Amino acid sequence: MRFMTRRVVLLISALLVIGEAFSVLSGEERMDRRVVILTPTVIDERLVSTREALMFWNITLSELGLSPRLTESAVIVESPITRALENYAHQLWRQAGRLTAGQPGPQAPRELLNLEGDIVVLLSKQRLMSFAWPFDKTDRFFVGIGTRPNDPQEHVVDVHNVIAHELGHALGLTHSGNPSALMCSPCRSSLVASHAENFLPLTKADRVRLLELYPTR
Repeated sequence: MRFMTRRVVLLISALLVIGEAFSVLSGEERMDRRVVILTPTVIDERLVSTREALMFWNITLSELGLSPRLTESAVIVESPITRALENYAHQLWRQAGRLTAGQPGPQAPRELLNLEGDIVVLLSKQRLMSFAWPFDKTDRFFVGIGTRPNDPQEHVVDVHNVIAHELGHALGLTHSGNPSALMCSPCRSSLVASHAENFLPLTKADRVRLLELYPTR
């Protein structure tokens, strides 16, 4: 699978749901990652894009024969806890480029730590550059998706690819030197703009890395 249309992702995901049910019944051991999504409104288009990105990754992991799945465990709409998460996202964004994985960075708020999710996706109201940041001294990740990315190169990449890119980091992938791949940094505008309706492809190195990180079924 080099890349696939978002419509195909939705179709295949319906078939995967049936397969997942049989896996659970058979007692197959899984390492699912629970995803909590915070959104300003249920009609935010980024919520649809987030779900498409989750489906993309579940299909990709299934094709590789790997056991983890990204499962949507909760959608939180306009919650009082959002303010604390927005403040935390702003702190991380302000330090972008000065923080690297392994550094402590700003202290994660209690509201974030208390959420029962391995990956927390904030569909922010702020104009910040999207990011994925580990927190809680574990493999839990906080993903922030801005309204209008400040990085000019992200303007040519539809939000479903931006979200899929950040979820890739949450799964353990790093940036790729391939400017037209999903995990690109920097991304080449002329190469990715023509794939607005597709998910950008993973590189061979990305797939090898996933096989190293996760057990096969």
